[in-house]
Amino acid sequence: MTRTTLALDPKNLLASGKQRAVYLHPFDDSKLVKVLLNDADTAGRSKFSLALERWIPSTRDRQIRKEYLEYLRLMLSNQGAQFRPPITHMFGFVSTQLGLGCLTERVQSSSNVLGDTLYDLIQSGSLTPEHVEMLNDTVQRIYAHNIRASDLTARNFVFGQRRNAEGLGPKECVLVDGFGDIHAVPVRTMANWTNRLGLDDSMKRLGRNKSIEWNAVQRRFSYLS
Repeated sequence: MTRTTLALDPKNLLASGKQRAVYLHPFDDSKLVKVLLNDADTAGRSKFSLALERWIPSTRDRQIRKEYLEYLRLMLSNQGAQFRPPITHMFGFVSTQLGLGCLTERVQSSSNVLGDTLYDLIQSGSLTPEHVEMLNDTVQRIYAHNIRASDLTARNFVFGQRRNAEGLGPKECVLVDGFGDIHAVPVRTMANWTNRLGLDDSMKRLGRNKSIEWNAVQRRFSYLS
């Protein structure tokens, strides 16, 4: 049986981080492809991280494994057809000419381009009270479902629409990356209360931006004009 390889176009590269590069899916506009970079392409990573991966190869795919474990935990606990997760859907793996690809949901604007990140909106001065309310809706669901998240940065919250059977869904804010307990000692996985402490700390750091302010008592952000 021939193994199918997905051909990714270099022109469809959207972003490249320290471990993965993100591409548009070549023929499915509801998905993105995250490709695990090889050692030669992981510029900017610490010598310790690279050495650790040589000593313990399993650490290389730790982030991916933790993301899928968190996604599985969430979806198996919420199997209703109307469930709207605060994180992106994940669709398994595919071989590409660039390496192993992780298929994930695409959050897009009504004009079929990628949605704006919280970071982009803040930097451009385009953040509105409506955006902050969508962010708060997502934050509320993150707490309600005790999402384990280790990288709640402004670049990982995206505003846009997700595709469903009827077309594009409602405008919303989605956590597209950074979920899963990737810490060496997984304290956030041990209990819901320890996870909430971690979420509180992450939200507090996210709220240090000049455009939004975190209310630790109400666990919500307010818009700063």
